[in-house]
Amino acid sequence: MAQIGLKHMVVAPITASVDGSEPTYGTGMQVGELMRANLTWNRSDVKLYGDDKLVARDNSVTSGTLTIGTTYIDRATKLKLFDMEAYNTPATGGVQEYALGGNASPKVGCGYVYKDLQGDDEIFVAYWYWKVQFSMNETMNTRGENTEYGTPEIEGEIFAALPKADLAARFRKEAEFDTEAAAIAWLNNLAGIT
Repeated sequence: MAQIGLKHMVVAPITASVDGSEPTYGTGMQVGELMRANLTWNRSDVKLYGDDKLVARDNSVTSGTLTIGTTYIDRATKLKLFDMEAYNTPATGGVQEYALGGNASPKVGCGYVYKDLQGDDEIFVAYWYWKVQFSMNETMNTRGENTEYGTPEIEGEIFAALPKADLAARFRKEAEFDTEAAAIAWLNNLAGIT
């Protein structure tokens, strides 16, 4: 498999989360123009030794870290993803101010689409993470002799969901499609985007 494209990151606020069923989401939105998605699964590493040898090991997934690079993150997205609010609403003609608070960011569902080559076949894979809590990393540089683009990066902690009656922890679901449009439609449906 050769991954050759990445696009259409969406997020949606979690409105209800009940063990034994998938979370429900409010109206979602697309996040900038997706440049990269780096995923690291965090695993337990518990080993059991007996008779001077390793006899069992638990290396199950406990959480994950999703780092997303986009071309931009607009104000509406920041208000939905972080503890940010309109602050001191101005009178007519005034400047709208915003404040970043110290509370935890809300958990959201999120997903994206990538293109994959499987032999001679081109397929589109959509990922949906049930529960992610994002934080924003900011790095800014002065302009020098050569222009360098500065783009935002957000990092999300992936939480376990219990989306089925067996109450087993699950972190992500995915689906494969023959067309990009079908993959995007699947994600938009999950995120409540019409």
